[in-house]
Amino acid sequence: MKHAFLIIAHDRPRELERLVRALDDDSHDIYVHIDKNSQHDFSSVHDMTHHSRLIFIPRMRVVWGGSSQVDVELALLHAAFSTGEYRYYHLLSGVDYPTKDNDYIHQYFERYNGLNFITRVPEISRQRMRYDQYHFLQNALVGKKRNIWKYIDFGLCEAQKALGIHRHHGEPLVRYINWVSITDDVVTELIHNERSIRKRYRWTYCCDEIFLLESIHNPHFAQTIAPQGNLRYIEWVDFSQHDSSPRVLTIDDLPLLEQPDILFARKFNLPQSESLYAALDNQAQRIRR
Repeated sequence: MKHAFLIIAHDRPRELERLVRALDDDSHDIYVHIDKNSQHDFSSVHDMTHHSRLIFIPRMRVVWGGSSQVDVELALLHAAFSTGEYRYYHLLSGVDYPTKDNDYIHQYFERYNGLNFITRVPEISRQRMRYDQYHFLQNALVGKKRNIWKYIDFGLCEAQKALGIHRHHGEPLVRYINWVSITDDVVTELIHNERSIRKRYRWTYCCDEIFLLESIHNPHFAQTIAPQGNLRYIEWVDFSQHDSSPRVLTIDDLPLLEQPDILFARKFNLPQSESLYAALDNQAQRIRR
């Protein structure tokens, strides 16, 4: 069983080095996208593998919350799918890290072969504006910042609603955490619909958390979503009224990461996570012995 690991990175090259080195395995190929906005030097990452193919896809400018996030995920999926040889595709950020060794990961996906590991979250009827109106300013002027352009963007959306402009007709779309591990069956359908997905989600807001589940039309798909969720540990913290982000993990989090259905975690930042990196690596080495 071959695995494609698709990594979206923006900063922190040292953490990306650790992630790529940990995933290096004959059964893995690693695809990396480096944000074109990043000013960091990632050249050292190119030398981190001895067993995996390491492929860097062309760099794009990725804006938080913008449709560019959908575009970069599709670009990574397309790059990996073109080889036609993977059973599972795993979407990770550059500050993720595996909590189990590669043999455990292989055995886990063999055991649950055919299931898709996706965490769904409560419906977003109150957030319908994310996809129902056009967010013309999100990619160009807003991003994650709460500035005057953010309020202008929301004002334009309210004006569209008043004019009866609705891009989506029907029930509210299902939201999920966009970091997933999905089968080649799902990716085949996404790539088949790639052009229409890009068109449908252009000028949307945070729809990297919507497009996948909305784009799979095979009725059998719902039965393949695993009860374990996306196999990732991420703890979100409200740093302010308008900023919710994953907190940095430390050695104190090790017991949480030892759960059998947690295979990846975020977020690792050096130097705070150095002891946690070492503990996870030591566990993997003991298992291999």
